[in-house]
Amino acid sequence: MKTEIQRSAIAVLACFAIFSVPNHANANVVGSSAQNFNPTTNGLDFVTVQSSETLKPGIFNVGLFLNYAVNSLPYYENAAGSRTNFTDRLTSLDVNAGMGLMRNWDFGISIPQVLSQQVDDGSGTRGEFAANGVTEVRLNTKYRFFGDDAGGAAVILSTGFNMIQDNPFAGRGAGPTTNFELAVDTTVRRFALGANVGYRLRSKGEKIAGSIADPLGSQWIASAAASYHFPGLSTKLITEVFGGLPAETSNAYGDRSLTSFEWLLGLKHDVTTQLAVHAGGGTELIQGQASPDWRVYAGLNYSFGPIENDSRPARQSPTEQQPVSYLETVPTTSGSTGVAERLRTRSILFEFDSDKMIGRYDEVLRELAGNLRTGFKKLTIEGHTDSVGPDIYNLNLSNKRALAIRRRLIDVFNISADKVRAEGRGEAQPIADNGNYQGRQANRRVEFEIER
Repeated sequence: MKTEIQRSAIAVLACFAIFSVPNHANANVVGSSAQNFNPTTNGLDFVTVQSSETLKPGIFNVGLFLNYAVNSLPYYENAAGSRTNFTDRLTSLDVNAGMGLMRNWDFGISIPQVLSQQVDDGSGTRGEFAANGVTEVRLNTKYRFFGDDAGGAAVILSTGFNMIQDNPFAGRGAGPTTNFELAVDTTVRRFALGANVGYRLRSKGEKIAGSIADPLGSQWIASAAASYHFPGLSTKLITEVFGGLPAETSNAYGDRSLTSFEWLLGLKHDVTTQLAVHAGGGTELIQGQASPDWRVYAGLNYSFGPIENDSRPARQSPTEQQPVSYLETVPTTSGSTGVAERLRTRSILFEFDSDKMIGRYDEVLRELAGNLRTGFKKLTIEGHTDSVGPDIYNLNLSNKRALAIRRRLIDVFNISADKVRAEGRGEAQPIADNGNYQGRQANRRVEFEIER
């Protein structure tokens, strides 16, 4: 499994290397802080704000985000920018990839680039890019040290490497920019809330001769987000506020403050269980560095994996081999009268839009049949789905799949038909967030309720 994950990781990163082929962006005045809109590389929960949740081991996410910002470039005289007077327009693209490394630990890479710009030459001295291209390469990693997918806390380390030549906001000979952040979040039914706080350490270089701007200093950074999930529409409404404050004194020139905050409002729609699309817009709350009067964005996240979806442990040497278990014990509730045991599996797979089982389903059912040989009064098979698609469709499909499992237990494993019943629960009883890929994957499951 590790070899397959490594091969897939290399393939994903190789694709991203292709996007870095365009020329590095050249700078007149604009530096690496020209982009405050930085979508997350794991594609979980929000847009730019991190939750504590990480990608599961072997799960990958690929993202593309296009954003169009109006009046985000600095002006140093005759500042004419306003919310109705457009003096500059900047179109940028973020290419992202993320992958789960281990439990509670993931990694990501982002390659932002300028696609086009339009600047009003009659507005005086202003900052602009001398050429389009890649502006930065950012690496990040996140580790969740507390909580679960419903909420918790994580630490995030990210490092950005400036790719803009003659960048006055970074300075000559500048080193990387490193962010240290703490992310906390919680989920209350369909609401999700998150917040990030941290410190941006800039390894600034020497001022470039003849430049108006000085290299930017380090910053305190903060952000907050909230979302509401509409399962019937497979859509999340997301709002965010993000920005930064200077942690050290720097010379501020022109019409831009060293403090900047933006507000976003957008939608995330799950087209399929793997593909989600984003769209929204925002505006500056404070006219700071790279904060636009208006911003609109659109993007997508495509997630896949894990490479082997059978929940089995890693291969062991012959002397270490242990029986493989495909069934997870679930605590029973006090209201489950007569229920001695509840088991859960996500290792019984089906063809798309079908009740035809595929994969290692007989291995799972053989383990279940062995459990039942100690004696039981009744077995209830429950089929569960995620929330993508109409309620009634999911209910009917889950019922068909539960019946298919029942038939297999009776026909192949000789379980008494009188003792087995099947029920489809559809999307009514989720155990994880239906608003992201791996949450939906967890919700597509089968549970077995055993009465002794």
